[in-house]
Amino acid sequence: MRHAILIFMMATMLGSPALADHPGERLNEVTAEEEPGFEAVSRPGPDLDLVTMDGETLDLEDFAGRILVVNLRPASCTEACDAQHRQLEKTVTSLNASPMRDMVGFVTVAEDAADIDTLDAENWSIVRSQGSLEDLEARLAAVSERSSDAPMLHIFDRQGRHVGIFHGTDFEPLNLLMHINGLTNAHPHPEPAGFLDKVLGWFE
Repeated sequence: MRHAILIFMMATMLGSPALADHPGERLNEVTAEEEPGFEAVSRPGPDLDLVTMDGETLDLEDFAGRILVVNLRPASCTEACDAQHRQLEKTVTSLNASPMRDMVGFVTVAEDAADIDTLDAENWSIVRSQGSLEDLEARLAAVSERSSDAPMLHIFDRQGRHVGIFHGTDFEPLNLLMHINGLTNAHPHPEPAGFLDKVLGWFE
């Protein structure tokens, strides 16, 4: 109970720019110092090829401008995935008590959605893969340098890049919350100006 109250208080604080701690470009380093389960990655997000329970297609483009957190629930993953799911619920509950709720989407990819009891949250969807779930799991895990069978939470930034993985079930929900907060406050790097843009800039 005490831990849940602490997470709730932190989520409320994160909603205020004056109180939030923004590590900026040191975000990965700061998270790794606090969370052994965190692994920083960096690559363009692959096609997810998902479909909602209503039959609508879903992919990274549908989350443009928002942070996306994805976890996978193959039928063969039971206790470990259940434990990870409970940790994720704590983060979602705390995050949705803050203004960040409209800036982050959560997606659980499952083979049988009927077996998953999730929070009633508008920003958390249960979907299935259009192809093999095991294939999607392997494609997402391929960027990791860690060898483990533990379930992974995959994080994508506002530009759709695959930027982080939280491994296993022992990560602190507060660390995931803090990392997401850092990503919501990260400013995308501007594209290099072209020659004409530079020339025009001289006359402004």
